[in-house]
Amino acid sequence: MAASDTVKNIGLTSPGTEREKLNRLLKIFDDKGVNLEDSKPPQDISYVHRRVRFNGAVDARGDTDPRLTQRVKTFYVESWPELKLNKDGTLIRPRSGRNLGGTPISVHSATLVREIIHGSAVHSFCREWKKSSFIFQDSTSPYPWGLQTQRCGSRGLILAVQAYVIKQLIFDREYISNILAQNALKPNEFERKRALINALCEILWKAGEGKRCCVCLLQDQRSYPQDYRLRDDNVTEYVVLFEFKKFTDLSAFMRRNIEEFTSDKSPGCILFLYSLVLSASIFKLKEEMLITNETSHKLLSDREECKQALFNLIITGHACHYLHNGNLVYSQNGNLLATPLRGIQERSEIGFLFWDKGENDDNRTEVGSMLKTPKKPLWLSLVNGQPGLLFSTNLDLVSDWRVETRFILHYYTGLPGMPACPLHIETRFGRNALGRTKLHRRQQEENVPQLERCIMTKWYGAAVDWPDQILPFY
Repeated sequence: MAASDTVKNIGLTSPGTEREKLNRLLKIFDDKGVNLEDSKPPQDISYVHRRVRFNGAVDARGDTDPRLTQRVKTFYVESWPELKLNKDGTLIRPRSGRNLGGTPISVHSATLVREIIHGSAVHSFCREWKKSSFIFQDSTSPYPWGLQTQRCGSRGLILAVQAYVIKQLIFDREYISNILAQNALKPNEFERKRALINALCEILWKAGEGKRCCVCLLQDQRSYPQDYRLRDDNVTEYVVLFEFKKFTDLSAFMRRNIEEFTSDKSPGCILFLYSLVLSASIFKLKEEMLITNETSHKLLSDREECKQALFNLIITGHACHYLHNGNLVYSQNGNLLATPLRGIQERSEIGFLFWDKGENDDNRTEVGSMLKTPKKPLWLSLVNGQPGLLFSTNLDLVSDWRVETRFILHYYTGLPGMPACPLHIETRFGRNALGRTKLHRRQQEENVPQLERCIMTKWYGAAVDWPDQILPFY
């Protein structure tokens, strides 16, 4: 007796019939609800495997979120389209964001983003910015974990992301030790790519205060018609927006589209900067940067270099102009300020060190302890306008004062051809005694490298020992 006849005799249906009924129910119960009038399954079966649902950005009262400059649909990925490969085995990626449900950027949003970045909707990015992306150095170089930078304005943005990449590689691990930290600086291709994805997601999610964020990609068609108020730059007019309200959706989306930020043929830095601005929202940035009708501040300088507000936005999630702790209510003369100067409100994950030889000793930029002593031994540095990165593989450096007597700091700039630069810091005995005369002491102070002066703003009087093959620079 056949197995099918046995199943019928005992009053059961075959597994194939049950599976067919289940598939029919799954096609009926779609995201649009149950339609009792027409319960026939859709003719296009591929629609079930490629559906994407959206929810509008609506607050509790039912109105559109006032922080958004335009209505952007929240993006939830339930399943991805099937992958297609070229003849050489490379992935065919659809450039049109409309296929995945993105919202084209409007003229109003593009104008506001340009104004808050450049100060004007007419000004655009230079050629070096358009060629900048997050590209890792060769795995055989002294810095297999490092991102490549060039001598242009995007260098500060890339180094700020580099700090989060190192944080993901060394400190955001299940098990942390000094031995594992040394091995973490020799990642393979998968590990450093995963660290970059997590770093970008963490920055965007922090800028959106852990509630929402926006990701910008490019599409083939223009997002808005040509407008006299906005100058075309072959980037902004093709931007499409994706908003996320779940970190898991953001992480899955970034894993899928990370090539948009790492390809040498894509303006990855510009797309990430647009995503950062829209994640923080224009309304929040104007409030934190104190932008009014009388005052105008921007994230990039006239030379298209990153300003302090942009560094603070990446490090802390708030685009304030100052580095001191809390809010300053009184000036140096003791007068009450009309508007309090907003500073760093809490201890950040990444620190910041600043030194400018053009400032007077009596009126130097104050860096508060919130940035001097971060949660992780990572410091962005700005020495005479040149950005860099200082970090240690020992997590106890920011929690145990005994470790600070003798330790090693690694300095990284991302420029091509730079050798490994570990700096041995000694704070127990300090620097050698200066000369007896005032003239001799002044000459010795002038010979101190500027990077050492920046380090001494955190560890006063520290002695810095440079590697033998590297001459002290800056």
